[in-house]
Amino acid sequence: MNTATATAFFTDLASEGNTPPEWVELFPKGPALTARDGRAWTLEPQRVVAAFAREQVPLAIDYEHGQALLAAEGKEAIAAAWITAVEERDGAVWGKVEWTKAAARKVADKEYRFLSPDFDHTRDGLILKLNGAGLVNRPALVMTALSRKQPETKETEDMSLKAIAAKLGLKDDADEKAVLAALDERDGQRKALCAKLKIDDAGDAAAIDAAITKLQADTETALASVKASPAAAEVAAVKQQLTDTQTALAALQKKDTDREIDGALDAAQSAGKITPGSRGDWRSMCMVEGGLERFRALAATLPVICEPTALNNGAAVTTTADDTLNPTALAAKARKYQDDQAGLGVTVSISEAVEHVKAARA
Repeated sequence: MNTATATAFFTDLASEGNTPPEWVELFPKGPALTARDGRAWTLEPQRVVAAFAREQVPLAIDYEHGQALLAAEGKEAIAAAWITAVEERDGAVWGKVEWTKAAARKVADKEYRFLSPDFDHTRDGLILKLNGAGLVNRPALVMTALSRKQPETKETEDMSLKAIAAKLGLKDDADEKAVLAALDERDGQRKALCAKLKIDDAGDAAAIDAAITKLQADTETALASVKASPAAAEVAAVKQQLTDTQTALAALQKKDTDREIDGALDAAQSAGKITPGSRGDWRSMCMVEGGLERFRALAATLPVICEPTALNNGAAVTTTADDTLNPTALAAKARKYQDDQAGLGVTVSISEAVEHVKAARA
């Protein structure tokens, strides 16, 4: 990268008094600045102010840019004034000036009327720092003659590289190799995206955006066509039939499961291994996944805890001895009486139900 020093803008120093101004405008309000010959630059006022503060030395205002044109050849280039302070004012850059007596007289007598800044900038036009200024009377000619290229400083290179690294999402200390690698990676991603979109791999952001927009429109059109076709209605009908079939199958499977559970409970109750009062708890156990198998295995090991009965879904139908002496049958009849009374809205305790059954047997 290179920088150039150029005289591009000028300030009219004419005043009503007999003394030159103490503060002068060095750069007009930016950020976009355009010279009389059409060249353009970008001004970031705080960058210029910071560069002046960093160097901590006054900058010379000479005659006809003698510092750049004469001093480089070893010729005398005396100062007309010194810029001792620089500040930003509403987007412009102003400098405080200490004039020599000779220059102050020349400016007051309008022997010199214009002030033209001398500055460094990057190849893409970003103004980096102020080098000084020159008293001129024909700024356009001086501007053309003074334009020249020079090597970029290490500080400028570091600032430019850091700015590029930041744009690429890299760390501040990323070197040139890392920046170039990141740029290559970005370009590779762009080419890969172009390939997926089936456009020329030289396509820029606008071409990629246009291709994505077209793809989205084509996709929406295709989806609308599918939704409107007879086939879509047929598919929906088939899906509904499948759902109905699955619901019916689940209901049949539940009936089969209930039948198996009732059969296992009946067998255990008939064998006297569970009582009618505990049947609900055993059913809950059988309803969980794998519960029926566990109940069957457990029932096989349970001891007989009451006299075996012949049952029909838990209700006693016959007895093998006198019912008054059969606790299981007595309990079954008492619970049935409780249920019957509950259906009539009457609450009966288990002891009252037992007494009722015994009285009916007497």
